[in-house]
Amino acid sequence: MAEARLAVAFQVQVTDEGEFKVHLDRRILHDVYRSIKRVIKRKIFKSRNAAIQSVFPATGISWSFFFVVFGAMQILGETSDTESVIQEKIPQFGRLDPVTRTILVTLVSTTLLWLVWSFFLRNFLKLLLTYQGWMWSPHGATVTTKPTFLDKLTEPLIYLMTGKRTLPWKLSIGVKAWMMTCKIIMGKRPKLMSLQNCMPSLPVPSVADTMKRYLLTVRPFVNDEEYTRLQNLAEEFKNGLGKRLQRYLWVKSWWSSNYVSDWWEQYVYLRGRSPLMINSNYYCLDAIQFTPTHVRSARLANIITSLMKFKNDVDRQTLAPRFAMGTAPLCCEQYPRTFSTTRLPQLVQDTIEHYTDAKHVALYSQGKWYVLNVISGGRQLTPIELQKQIIWIEEASKTDVASPGEEDLSAMTSGERSKWASFRETFFSKGTNRHSLHLIEQSLFVAILDDSEPGYDKENPDMLDDYAKGMLCGDHIWYDKSFNVVVFKNGKIGMNAEHSWADATIISHLAEECFNWDIELGYDANGNCRGQPRDDTILSPPRRLRWDIPAEAVDQVEVARGVADDMKADLDLHIMKHDNYGKGFIKTCKISPDAYIQIALQLAHYKNQDKFCLTYESSMTRLFRSGRTETVRSCTSEACAFARAVIEKEPIVSTSQKDECKALLKTAVNRHTDLFRESMSGKGVDRHMFCLYIVSKFLGEESPFLQEVLSEPWRLSTSQTPYGQGTHTDLRKFPDRISAGGGFGPVADDGYGVSYIIAGEDNIFFHVSSKKACPNTNSRKFAADIEEAMQDIKNLFH
Repeated sequence: MAEARLAVAFQVQVTDEGEFKVHLDRRILHDVYRSIKRVIKRKIFKSRNAAIQSVFPATGISWSFFFVVFGAMQILGETSDTESVIQEKIPQFGRLDPVTRTILVTLVSTTLLWLVWSFFLRNFLKLLLTYQGWMWSPHGATVTTKPTFLDKLTEPLIYLMTGKRTLPWKLSIGVKAWMMTCKIIMGKRPKLMSLQNCMPSLPVPSVADTMKRYLLTVRPFVNDEEYTRLQNLAEEFKNGLGKRLQRYLWVKSWWSSNYVSDWWEQYVYLRGRSPLMINSNYYCLDAIQFTPTHVRSARLANIITSLMKFKNDVDRQTLAPRFAMGTAPLCCEQYPRTFSTTRLPQLVQDTIEHYTDAKHVALYSQGKWYVLNVISGGRQLTPIELQKQIIWIEEASKTDVASPGEEDLSAMTSGERSKWASFRETFFSKGTNRHSLHLIEQSLFVAILDDSEPGYDKENPDMLDDYAKGMLCGDHIWYDKSFNVVVFKNGKIGMNAEHSWADATIISHLAEECFNWDIELGYDANGNCRGQPRDDTILSPPRRLRWDIPAEAVDQVEVARGVADDMKADLDLHIMKHDNYGKGFIKTCKISPDAYIQIALQLAHYKNQDKFCLTYESSMTRLFRSGRTETVRSCTSEACAFARAVIEKEPIVSTSQKDECKALLKTAVNRHTDLFRESMSGKGVDRHMFCLYIVSKFLGEESPFLQEVLSEPWRLSTSQTPYGQGTHTDLRKFPDRISAGGGFGPVADDGYGVSYIIAGEDNIFFHVSSKKACPNTNSRKFAADIEEAMQDIKNLFH
């Protein structure tokens, strides 16, 4: 692009008289200059951040300290031995004048000691971060002890180190000392990726511990005979093949940063051949009761600007790293792949491609695809400039004629992976099709202009359901892209994300930040973007992508669209806004809100199915390097005992009955909380057994136990959408800005998928999905059972 601009900007003509005339377009030359300047700045930022990360947690200040100390020692003659050693090794050193020798000795000695100091600090911090006891230390609403004098004395220091106004007396002295030591070593503002080299590796639990935990998790829904059979299989595996497989897993854990994540990405995601739509991708929604503007082009322009701010913060590592409890860092390895990333279909195993120099967004409108340049002339376009470009696309798409097969081409990304790979290789491996396809795949992200007008109406819940369904399995979403942004005619937006490159916590953080920045950018009185276009850049109109799709390929596209429509028709998706009470009330019960909701889900499922089932709750292992997720098997014996007690004693009216059920609830909550902590600290069941299974396949060994364990269906799959990761919106001040969160499809054809978000103090959204083809599931009925279960638990405290 820069070469083309330069050719236009610099032209030489020869007149009839033989004179040379040089024509310079200063604006284009200025654009080229800014493009070069932008590239240089990006490389400088990248090099500087790489240097900082390589020596972290040592800093330039510590180097200066060592330099001053060594300089003083050199002046006092305390380092003469060092100078003699250097002179002995390098004879030319003695020919230098004394001042130069002093400076060189000081520089060399300082740098070497500083690097040793950096190595020591990094490994000491890594050792500190292996400590997980803070998760079991009493804190939060369950602690009622009063602060001691020492607690009050350390409160300002805790606040200074963590930046959070917590109640420090709820933590033990040992945990507080650990927190302060970690924060002192890490510094006040580490960069996004600085802590990656300091993070511990995911530990490999023992086979015996995993077998013990597994048997506890299956006890609630198997009879005595079946449980005895599983015990025998587990014992045989533990004392036989398990020992051999574990040794190989230990070896892998020594040379890899994480013994799970690469295999998890490869075998669970990239080797999966089933459609991404509904089965893998997930979605998130806008604030349901608040839209900052109803001008679609303006909303997309501000969202693009906000997304680019997030990208720049990631690239420059100025985005603050994530921490648990303000101290324990979370792995941020997934963030750099947020933009310009695509999952490419292959016959056997897909690949994830990340492109580094993308400057455009692939935009779909009215059945046509366009390229919208976000960076032009060496600078990022302003929101008002982006809006004008989007308006141009909106107008052009009304008159442009779609090429055959273009309108529904994205349906190929929603279908079976091997078919899409074969189609792509046959019809899109050369020429115009290859060029246009690559522009979509290499784009920063995909944006879609949708002509529907979703929203929220308490009297018409179908509106919110249709909104969510359109985001999970919309007609024109490019399911291979890291994420799609859908902008609706009324200004509402939503996102659909591919799962293999990152987990939902990354996209929810991205969405939360961008929604808030969108409001900060603001709009004028007419709902358009603020400001005026700059006159120092020549903006070319967006480009229309061209296609040459043969009739045979068009037929396959139409078949793919039909398959996608059938899958969409079979999806039963319902969103319930639970506003009777929320986190505020749950905290008064001195119970973890997540544990409370998980126990309610078990009660609701028992009401709905009259039985319990294997339940999946997603937790994170990002306390370890390259960590992703682990499974919390939340259907415990304790939760089942509570659910049975509530059902058997209904209606619960007497104080004794309530006290008995509350005691069972407390036991179930404590058990769930312990399971969640174990999963976060690398002591889960499923990822360990998954890796043992992969090793067995490498060795050609068959394990009946592992095959049975990994084939068990998850008929209830659950996940909490985190809130409050970024710029926090005060929902008490702005209650209409509540986001409904996001959701996903059911994991089992005869089961439920439930995603929930705790939105502020008084609202919880439940996204319930199932398949209509299954006669035993009904998302609306299950949502009603959840609401009833939530009320049953609340009644115990009144």
